[in-house]
Amino acid sequence: MALVCETERLRLDQLTEGDAAFALQLLNEPSYIRNIGDKCVRTLEQARAYLVDGPMASYTRHGFGLNRVALKDSGAVVGMCGLLRRDGMQDVEIGYAFLPEFWSQGYAGEAVAGVLRTAVCQHGLQRVIAVVNPSNAESKRLLEKLGFVLAGDVVLPGETTAIHQFAKALSPVLRLSAEHVDAYRALMLQAYDQHPDAFTSSHAERAALPMAWWLARMGASGSNAHEMAFGAFHNGQLAGVAGLSLETRERVRHKATLFGMFVPQQHRQLGLGRQLVQAVLDYARSPVGVRQVVLTVTQGNTSAERLYAGCGFRVFGVEPDAVALGTGFVSKVHMWCPLEGEHTLQRP
Repeated sequence: MALVCETERLRLDQLTEGDAAFALQLLNEPSYIRNIGDKCVRTLEQARAYLVDGPMASYTRHGFGLNRVALKDSGAVVGMCGLLRRDGMQDVEIGYAFLPEFWSQGYAGEAVAGVLRTAVCQHGLQRVIAVVNPSNAESKRLLEKLGFVLAGDVVLPGETTAIHQFAKALSPVLRLSAEHVDAYRALMLQAYDQHPDAFTSSHAERAALPMAWWLARMGASGSNAHEMAFGAFHNGQLAGVAGLSLETRERVRHKATLFGMFVPQQHRQLGLGRQLVQAVLDYARSPVGVRQVVLTVTQGNTSAERLYAGCGFRVFGVEPDAVALGTGFVSKVHMWCPLEGEHTLQRP
């Protein structure tokens, strides 16, 4: 089985011919036929042909397709979810279907969210659509909850009846998870090596740290993490990173620190730096309720100062000789960004 992605409760793998019995069951559910259509699959042989000619052929042709969705704890297969590219359609589509006994438990939303992450991280997609039978109120509510908006009606190739088309623009910036730890570590080590004056830690110090440290740095080692990392993706590759550290002490829990910002030179004309900073500020603003975010930038790095100033940061001081570098020292400019709006601290 080829793993596609994992979520808190689910594992998504590429489908194989061994899933024929499950496919036969799902494709003949009355709800599937009513909301999606009758695939005329009535035997195990026909189910195997559906898998080979449909999802499995799509993996080879496009690199994605519908996937098996299973529960992590029990291994029970509960549905299908994945990306589709229909002939005659410009946009990539997300599709999903679940066995009725697993409805109303949040599995569809969790699976779709996981697949949307792969759309950005693995395939570099900027937009995804979903098509829905107008009478399928549950599916429409799910898509709207996930940020899809109704884009109009469309007649699918080979069909005659119009159905609703929803669309969602995909941000290139995501909060990173454990699956990204190797790419995150490699990019940060590149930053320490190429720009030693920009970071307090050295390349040698960070390179010697165990992988568990990097997972904790990303906030991928537990649900109560106070540090986390965000990544910007370009053409399916990690192209920039930034971190956020939340204060845990009671009297300073209204503050957070932006750290570890780096976009390699070849990606610096794509606007990824600004989007990374904005993603960090958006996360700090809600729901965690931070009132201000602080950072330091090496004195003389005017391009970085301009970027941060454009995102709302203000200079409040300069620390002379803040970091020893070789036989000399570099000073650090301290900046802060007040976050507007209501602030109710919700972190434990």
